[in-house]
Amino acid sequence: MSIPRHHIIRRAAIAVALALAFLAVPQWSALAQYRLGPEDRVRLKIYEWRASRDMIFEWTALNDEFTVGADGFMSLPFVGPVRAAGQEPVELSRTIADLLVRSMNLGMAPDVAVEIVQFRPFYITGEVMEPGDFPYRPGLTVLQAVSLAGGLRTRRDHLERVERELIGSRGEVSLLHVNRIGLLARKARLEAEFEGSGEITFPPELVERRSDNVGAILMDQERAILEARRSGLEAQLKALSDLRVFLERESEALKKQLDLLDQQIASLESEIANIGSLVQKGLAIASRQMELERALLELRSDRVAGETALLRAQQDISRTEVSILELQSNRDNEVASELRNVQAELNEIERRMDTALLLVRDSEAYLPMALTEMEARARKPRFVVVRQGISGAEEIEADENTALQPGDTLVVELPLAAMLPEQVMEPHSVDRHDGPNTTRETRLR
Repeated sequence: MSIPRHHIIRRAAIAVALALAFLAVPQWSALAQYRLGPEDRVRLKIYEWRASRDMIFEWTALNDEFTVGADGFMSLPFVGPVRAAGQEPVELSRTIADLLVRSMNLGMAPDVAVEIVQFRPFYITGEVMEPGDFPYRPGLTVLQAVSLAGGLRTRRDHLERVERELIGSRGEVSLLHVNRIGLLARKARLEAEFEGSGEITFPPELVERRSDNVGAILMDQERAILEARRSGLEAQLKALSDLRVFLERESEALKKQLDLLDQQIASLESEIANIGSLVQKGLAIASRQMELERALLELRSDRVAGETALLRAQQDISRTEVSILELQSNRDNEVASELRNVQAELNEIERRMDTALLLVRDSEAYLPMALTEMEARARKPRFVVVRQGISGAEEIEADENTALQPGDTLVVELPLAAMLPEQVMEPHSVDRHDGPNTTRETRLR
C-alpha cells in the first residue's frame, strides 16, 4: 500500500520543524555530547502527526521552557517529574516521548526536540579581580572566562592593597595612641579627684612627653577640669553649709523666743491667780480676769507656733546635712564609675593597638618581598578546571585555550616567586609604648 503524497509532505514538514528547533541552539555540533545538569534551562518542541485527522498536532501545554531543578528533575505537565541531569538533549527527548506514550496511551511516540536556551553558570576563583559565578556561553575558553572576571590580579594590585592597608594601620595606631594618652591623663585626674587631692600625679609616660604638644595640652586640660569640678563641688558644699548655719541660727532664735514666751506665760498665770483672789474678795472686777485669761491663751498659741517653727527648722537642718553627705557620696560614686569606664577603654585600646601593630609589622615585612617579586619576573598563571564527572569531581590542568563546560569551576593560581635570602633575615623594628617603658621589638621578615 502506497502512502499518499500529502502525508509524505506533512511528515517532511514535521522533520523540518524539528530540525529548525535543533539548529536554534548555537554551535549544536560542539554540544552534541553535553549532559544536562541543575540550573540548565531547556525549551521543548513536541509535535504529533495524527493521520486520522490529517494534521500535525502541537502539544502547546508542553511547548514551553523548563529548568532542571537542584535534584536533577524537571516537572512536566501530563508526565510529572522527569530526570534530566546526566542525559544528553537527544536522550532526554526520547525519554519524554516514551513517557508521553505510556502516560497518554498514544499509539505512536510524538516527535520531541530539546533545545538548551540557558546553560548553568560556570565559576571562577583564585587570582582574578572579580571571582564568582558567570553565565556560560558555548565555546567559552579559559582566556575568555578570565577576561569576564576582570583579568588576572597582578602583583601591582597586591602591592597597592598592602600599601593602603599599611597607611590605614599606621593611621589607626597613631589615633589609638592619642586616645590612649588621653585616657591615661583622664585616669590620673579621676584618681586625684577620688582621693580629694588638688594636684594630679600624671604617669611617667605622660610626664616624659612634656615636649609633645598633644601630651602637654591633654595634661593642661585635665588640670583645668579638676579645678573646675573641685570649685563646683566646693561651691555646692559651701551653699549647703551656709544654709545649715542659717537654719541653726534660726533655730537658736526660735528657742530664745520660746523662752520669752514661757516667762510671759508664767508671769501672766501669776497675775491671773492674784486677780482671781481679789475678785473672790470683791476687790477687783471679773472682766479684768477674763482679759488676762484671753491674753494667756494667745501666748500659749504663739508658743505652739514657735515650737512648730523650731521643729521645722531642725528638720531642715537634718535635710541639709543629708544633702551634704549625698553630694559627696554621689561625687565619689560618679568618679569611681568613670574610673572603671576609663580602665575598660584603656584595656580595649591596648587590644586594638596590639592588633594594629601586628598588621603594620606584617605589611611592612611583606612590602619588600612583593616589590622584589614584582620586579624579578612576570609570573605565568596556572589554570585548573574542576569538573563534576560521573565518579565525582576531577581536576584538569588547562591552558588559555581550553574549552570550559557549564558548571565547571576554574581555579586561577599565580605561583609565588622564591624569596631572596637577604629578605628572610632582614630585621624590622617597631616602637611600642607600654606604660612608662618604651620597648623596641624586632621581627624577622
